[in-house]
Amino acid sequence: MKKIDFYRELSKLDKPEKNSLKLEQYSTDIDTAYRFIHFVDYNASIAGKSVADLGCGNGILGISAALLGAAEADLYDIDEKAVRSAKQNIEKLHIKNAKPIHRDIFDVDKKYEIAVSNPPFGFQSNFSLNAFIKKANSLAENIFFIYKDNKEIRKIADTFGFSVYKIENITLEKTMPFHKKSYYSL
Repeated sequence: MKKIDFYRELSKLDKPEKNSLKLEQYSTDIDTAYRFIHFVDYNASIAGKSVADLGCGNGILGISAALLGAAEADLYDIDEKAVRSAKQNIEKLHIKNAKPIHRDIFDVDKKYEIAVSNPPFGFQSNFSLNAFIKKANSLAENIFFIYKDNKEIRKIADTFGFSVYKIENITLEKTMPFHKKSYYSL
């Protein structure tokens, strides 16, 4: 799929109704989704594979994987509003190889070839990134996260034997009232 077509499709997506501070929901913009999913595709070849989007929000990462030819993309979120948003976006784009699922990822036991996520950072809640990564690792052969490059991530990666790659100029847009900048570089 050409970049312009990818952007055109993703520009049709509705954003989540309202991001939850308690759940640390950070929206993923189109450019970040494009760059991230192409990084995933380059490293794990999405076409024909099973993909889990863990904490899907409006579904942008799972939908992106579906657009790149995933055999199936299951979009999980604990938040019913996010699942509704993902469902509406899947229907809006007439995507047949993606489905939203209302479930805590800690209750998922299905195995996937690839897992993608823009997970909570754990700065505003008691979210355990370590537990999240451990669970994701039990669900998929290849896991890819959008996350701020920091010592904690490097330490967790070393613990699990993961590689950490930095994609330059990835940004997340302002989604919470306490954010002072319009965009944050990761």
